[in-house]
Amino acid sequence: MIFAVLTAALFACSAICNTRIAGLMDTVSANLLRLTIATGALAALSLALDPGSFAPRPFTWFFLSGAVGFGLGDIAMFLAFSRIGSRLTILINFCLATILGSVADWWWLGDSLAPGELAAMPVILGGLALALMAARARGARHGSYAFGIGAAVVAGFGQGLGATISRHAEGVAAVEGIAIGGVSQAFQRVFAGLCCLLVVYLCRRACGAIKRPTTSLGNRAGWLLAAAMFGPVIGVSCFQHSLHTVGNSGVVMAVVATSPLLLIPLAFLFEGDRPTRGSLLGALIGVAGVVAMALLRDP
Repeated sequence: MIFAVLTAALFACSAICNTRIAGLMDTVSANLLRLTIATGALAALSLALDPGSFAPRPFTWFFLSGAVGFGLGDIAMFLAFSRIGSRLTILINFCLATILGSVADWWWLGDSLAPGELAAMPVILGGLALALMAARARGARHGSYAFGIGAAVVAGFGQGLGATISRHAEGVAAVEGIAIGGVSQAFQRVFAGLCCLLVVYLCRRACGAIKRPTTSLGNRAGWLLAAAMFGPVIGVSCFQHSLHTVGNSGVVMAVVATSPLLLIPLAFLFEGDRPTRGSLLGALIGVAGVVAMALLRDP
């Protein structure tokens, strides 16, 4: 269980680092550098710990999962970070990813939706709506508030659907008798995200749309390294290890879902983001719904 708690804390720390980076440089460039660091670290770990975990068919599905989750999802998330901050971005992401992931599991993988899950969905959406209405008056930090909300919604969609595709990839690997560890899964997904971001970066650079950083590389390097290690490398590895050791994905997801709450004091400390009472209440209701949905899920 300690690894699930560590995952929640690491994801919260990663969000703070990502938000700081998004304010210092172009969001696509920042995410590209972050995933480059993460891909290198995960590649080394995968080759050292799980060299026999690569096969064409499972890799294709893990690659698609990464393209949706780390490609589409992370681009949208970085756009949201710079506009509405880490607290709201992660809250929207976690809440919607949980709902969309469950619906995708039902539609694609044939998993049933338990009555408790269906009852938890409006609770999640109600809490999220309350948090957003309470925060609306404060407006955006940079750019459009509505655009930031929309980007966070797209990020939640990417994370939820990406998780479902990843589950399908595990099923394909199991049929072929291949065991793919969590670190190798993370590498294959992050590598896909890196490829997608590289294409976007090259297109934006050709159009002259890449903004020059506002600070030196030395000021950005620490935040980039921390974002890569807290999120895609150590965070995802702890998450996969917790799934393996606990043996109940619902319990693990319930613990990890507390990450938006752990992020509230961090956002206040590092970003000066003081939430209103309505925002806090909405976050508590939304996260409670996510926890309940995870625990009430059919095995």
